Amino acid sequence: MKNYLIILISFLWATAMFSQDTNLNLSLQEAIDYALEHNRTALNASRDIEAAKKQKWETTATGLPQISASADYQNFLKQQVSVIPAEFLGGNPGEFTEVIFGTQQNANATATLSQLIFDGSYLVGLQSAKVFLEISKNAKEKTDLEVRKAVIDAYGNVLLAEESIKILERNISVLKKNLNETTKIYQNGLGDEESVEQLQITLSGVESSLNNTTRLKVLAYQMLNITLGAEINTNTTLTDNLETLTSENIKLELLNAEQNIENTIDFKIAENDKRSKELLLKLEKVKHCQHLAGI
Repeated sequence: MKNYLIILISFLWATAMFSQDTNLNLSLQEAIDYALEHNRTALNASRDIEAAKKQKWETTATGLPQISASADYQNFLKQQVSVIPAEFLGGNPGEFTEVIFGTQQNANATATLSQLIFDGSYLVGLQSAKVFLEISKNAKEKTDLEVRKAVIDAYGNVLLAEESIKILERNISVLKKNLNETTKIYQNGLGDEESVEQLQITLSGVESSLNNTTRLKVLAYQMLNITLGAEINTNTTLTDNLETLTSENIKLELLNAEQNIENTIDFKIAENDKRSKELLLKLEKVKHCQHLAGI
């Protein structure tokens, strides 16, 4: 019984901790910041930058002094024996003696230092690595802008769904009240049946819209969670509302038009593409040049 209680308490504690981890309370800005850290697309863009940095250093390292070393060790378990005339070693003529040439163990080591002096392909490679890093950084900036926009859209869709539900619920309440009053008037012979039926049809249509909007709200929350990079069924609570966002007159950088076109991310990406094509052409030209290395 005691072990059962321990297991039960541990399970309840783990469930409570898990529930805490799957609850999010976010304002619009907090949602944007969360997505920039957890959104899969944003994370991949950050990894691309790190990969570009490593590639740049790898390219640079090929032009640095290169040292190669090797060592050989030999141990002859049985050395080769040769037979030569003994008189060569001061012996009696006509006799032979056994002689072992070489040593039982042998070791040697070599080291080579090489330095690239000139190689056009290497110089172009350095420039290409730098451009590739710039491309990755610009792609990250572009991705962050797209993630921000996606979060704003998803956050707004949830708020619109919730506000629509409130409006529909108020309309249903008013329609039910009107229907009840109209029904009583009709039952007392002071109204017509058509008015009652019209209100019933209208009420049924609004209730159907409420059911559809409620389902759309669930989908809107799931899309928001996916955009944030959270689990799809995370219990997310939005701390901002449409009225708050409107009253504060939030101005997001994403929505501000850049006056200088050269500072826009799309222009920078186009420049990167142009530069990379120029380097490809330059690489084809330097392939026919000689390269010089010292050893």
